[in-house]
Amino acid sequence: MHDYGMRWLICLVVMATAADARAEFVVNDPPIVRRCPRAKTWDLVVGCLAKIGFTPKVTHQLRGAKLMSLTQKDGIKDVDSGVLLYVEKAGEWRLGGHFQSYGSHYQILGLQAVTVGKKRGYRIDIEQASAFTLMVDNISMVPAQLFMKRALFCNGDSQYCPESVSRCDVTVQGKTWFTFRGTLEYEENVVVSKGDRSRAGQYCAGSARVHLGWP
Repeated sequence: MHDYGMRWLICLVVMATAADARAEFVVNDPPIVRRCPRAKTWDLVVGCLAKIGFTPKVTHQLRGAKLMSLTQKDGIKDVDSGVLLYVEKAGEWRLGGHFQSYGSHYQILGLQAVTVGKKRGYRIDIEQASAFTLMVDNISMVPAQLFMKRALFCNGDSQYCPESVSRCDVTVQGKTWFTFRGTLEYEENVVVSKGDRSRAGQYCAGSARVHLGWP
């Protein structure tokens, strides 16, 4: 009876410890999202970003929406810090989308207002190139390049923007190993990427249906 009681006590301690660990595990938003989520005027948005060390530049704008690229000083160099979308709603500017490049090269192709089913939001088209290491024969690792054209779909109320890929290539020394070409179509709260995935491989296959989750 004593051994049983001890085992039960140990079990309770382990469960409590695990619960405490889960309670302490919190995924935090980036500082830029936490500190500059909204402002009454556009000048206040720019001022908030400047206070935390970012230099914004508006690259595209629509009525009630502005897309900006960010840089930050690293010594004497300007380092890319991603892309932000701000949307004007209820008399203030709100952060409505966020893209982080993680050191890859990219180009913003466009910003447009879109209607997906009955939901309205914004589409940001970005072309991106990333270097990585590709395993070619289950043994050898070779330098490769990943080129993608991706569309981010932002509802304007959150930094999170689901994405869909319409073009992708993986090349090794200029030779194409994997490729995909597709077109994007809209259903009710869903973006459908249609195209031949027979040569897409694991890097270019992507998801054929992306649920946006727009409210």
